[in-house]
Amino acid sequence: MRKQLIVIACMLIGVITNAQIKGNKTIETRTIDIAGLTNLEMELYAKVEIDQNGKEEMTITADSNLLDLIDTEIVDGKMILAQTEWIQPSADVIVKIGMPNLKRVQVGVHETVIINNLTNNGASLTALIGGITVNGIVNSVGIGAENGIIDASRLEAKEVFLNIWGRGKATVNVTEVLDNTLSADARLVLVNQPKKIKGNSAKKAISNADPKKNAAIKYISVKIKNNSLRRNHFVVVGPKPDGNTFSYGFPMMPGATKKERWTTGTKVYKKNKIGRKLLVTLAATDEDMVVKLFE
Repeated sequence: MRKQLIVIACMLIGVITNAQIKGNKTIETRTIDIAGLTNLEMELYAKVEIDQNGKEEMTITADSNLLDLIDTEIVDGKMILAQTEWIQPSADVIVKIGMPNLKRVQVGVHETVIINNLTNNGASLTALIGGITVNGIVNSVGIGAENGIIDASRLEAKEVFLNIWGRGKATVNVTEVLDNTLSADARLVLVNQPKKIKGNSAKKAISNADPKKNAAIKYISVKIKNNSLRRNHFVVVGPKPDGNTFSYGFPMMPGATKKERWTTGTKVYKKNKIGRKLLVTLAATDEDMVVKLFE
C-alpha cells in the first residue's frame, strides 16, 4: 500500500509540475534590446514578423504574467526564442523584430514567420516545420526545409541554394542559378525559369512543382494514448490523398487519450530539445483502435 501511495504521489507531483500557466488577460508590450542578433531559432508559438530595415530591437506583446516566461537570451549572436514554462496565452503572442544583421532564421514550430525587406546576401532560411514568407532583393540566399513551407515568391534572387530533405515545399523567384537538392517527396514551385538549374535533382525542380495524388492513402479514425507518466509534446506529420501533407504539434498529459482522424502513413514523433523521435506510423489496421504512443 505504501508503494502504491508513493507512485500516486509522484504522478500527482508530475502533473502539478507540468501544469499549464494561463495568461492573466492583461496584455502588455515589452521592448527588448537585441544588439548583435544575427541568428534566430523560432521555438515559440507566436506571430512573428521580422524587418531587416527596422531598428535593432524586439517587441513582445503578450499577457503580462507570461512575458518573463519567454526566453530572449542572446549567446554569440544567436537567440532561441522559446517558452521556459508551459504557457497558455489568452491571445496570440505578437513578436516584432528589427534585425538589420540577419544571417539565419530557422522555424521549428507550427507558425509562419514573416521576413520583410531582406537584402543580406547569403542569408540562410530554414523551415523544419511551420513556414517562412519572405520578400526583398538579394544576390544569393540559402533555403532549407524538412516538412515546412517557404514562400520566397517575392524574394528576388539571382542565385538560390535549396535543400529539401523531407516533405517540405518551397516557392522561389530565381533568375540566374538554382542549385538544388530535393528528396523524393519534396515540392518546388518556380516563379520563373532560371538560366541554369543544377544539383542532383535538377529534373525534380520542374516535375515536382505539382503534387502527385495517391489513391492508396485514406483517412482513418483512431485514438492515440500518451501511455507514459509524463506530459510530452508530440509532432504529427502525415500525407494527404491529393499529394500534399499536413503537420502540427500538440501536448498531451500523462495517460491522456485523444481522438483523431488521420491518414494511413501518418507518423507521430516525440519532440524534445535535441530533436524528434519517431514513435508510431499509422496503418489501415489501426482504424478504430487505441494506439499507444510508447512501447
